[in-house]
Amino acid sequence: MTASATNSTVSFRAGVGRVTITPPLTAPHASWGAQVHVLPDGVEADLWATALVVDDGETAAAWVDLDIVIVSRPESDAIRAAVAEALEIPSRNVRVSVTHNHAGPPPSAWNWTRQGGEALAGYYALLPEFAAGGARLAMQAMRPARVAAGSGESRVAVNRREIAPGGRPVTGVNPEGVIDPEVFVVRIDGSEGDSVAAVVGYTMHPTTLGPTNRLISPDWPGHLKRTVEAITGATCLFAQGATGDVGPGPDGYTDDVGVVRRLGQQVGCEAARVYLGLDLPAVRHRHGRVWESGAPLGQWTREPLPEEAAMVRVVSRDIMLPLIEQPPLEEARARVREAQARLDDLKQRGAPAAGVEAATFATKRANMAFSRAETYGGKEEFAVELHALQIGPAVLAGTEGEPFAAIGMAIKERSPFAATWFGGYTGGWSGYIPTAEEYPRGGYEVDTSPFAPEAAARLVEETLAALRELESASRETST
Repeated sequence: MTASATNSTVSFRAGVGRVTITPPLTAPHASWGAQVHVLPDGVEADLWATALVVDDGETAAAWVDLDIVIVSRPESDAIRAAVAEALEIPSRNVRVSVTHNHAGPPPSAWNWTRQGGEALAGYYALLPEFAAGGARLAMQAMRPARVAAGSGESRVAVNRREIAPGGRPVTGVNPEGVIDPEVFVVRIDGSEGDSVAAVVGYTMHPTTLGPTNRLISPDWPGHLKRTVEAITGATCLFAQGATGDVGPGPDGYTDDVGVVRRLGQQVGCEAARVYLGLDLPAVRHRHGRVWESGAPLGQWTREPLPEEAAMVRVVSRDIMLPLIEQPPLEEARARVREAQARLDDLKQRGAPAAGVEAATFATKRANMAFSRAETYGGKEEFAVELHALQIGPAVLAGTEGEPFAAIGMAIKERSPFAATWFGGYTGGWSGYIPTAEEYPRGGYEVDTSPFAPEAAARLVEETLAALRELESASRETST
């Protein structure tokens, strides 16, 4: 385990708040192309919106962690605005991220089932208010605090860029592929030693529960949080990593809820181990005396290290990523109409499940292609937000979309901050961001990405530039 710590003066304060955001059972469930059900049958475990608010006396910031799959940029902006208003802080100082859980409500724009549309729209319309409520609870709970950061390792995750028998690239299991095994942990304690928050980052798609699952669930990140909280007593927030090409391995795409609990417990236990190994306040150990007790006992003492102020800093900027050419909009629209008409006809005639499943998949793909044509058509570049939040020694950097694991690892390796986390699913969603060498191999992530092969390298360099800017501002403040 590696670790770093920053003790606060009384100026650093932190608080957490949580509200339940489980959708109604009348809203559509999940978003799998192969699923034949529309509405969920029940709830395996509740979905949460968890808010962390931090303030160093000069800068206040908030982070809202949502147990859902995707929010659009406008939806994220609406959540940021509501939280900012509730806390009276700038909206750029609000980080919004999702766990990318695939067992909750589908994205608001992906409801081609035509059932439960009003319930789904109402759910997404209320998310800003839910988030603001969680932030208000966090603000009310704020108290003087200290921060420490560390990391461990878990190899539960598996690369998912599989070449199936016959040579077809599929989203499955590639044991030889790249993963990021780091378990990133931030510990925030009250100055009196009480637990405030545990921040955990890990890189693995929450696609454990698949098309045949009929229960609302937070998937494995929800059970990671529950595990960490049961062991440490701290409220846990989850920061998804650069998981575009990483999944839960051969246990994925199941309807066995025991699997999500087991995976969450495995990663959660490692996170709790790291958390409990971080000293707050930070100390060093010195030899104190030899204590004669039959055997001579070497007794050591703990000496508190000098306390430094835990700083809060934010950098937010748009990064222009290069795009590939999209099909004509009217052509994409016609394919949606054709696919939707076939799906509606099969459902109306009570066709066999296999036919409905295939038509649902085709309709989903057609809608995704239309969305890309509508959003990116006719453009050479597209702006994605890069948001970086510094909390003491730790920096949480995130962007829209689904970057591949190697992107996150490159950023963390070259970051000026020893405790850096990077992931996607922050501030909106813009599709997969594969590394350049993956484009010739094709596959789902490449085929559905709007971005050109050069996008990954540009994202790495622009993120590092933002982190260097953040580090420079932090250094100037501390001198």
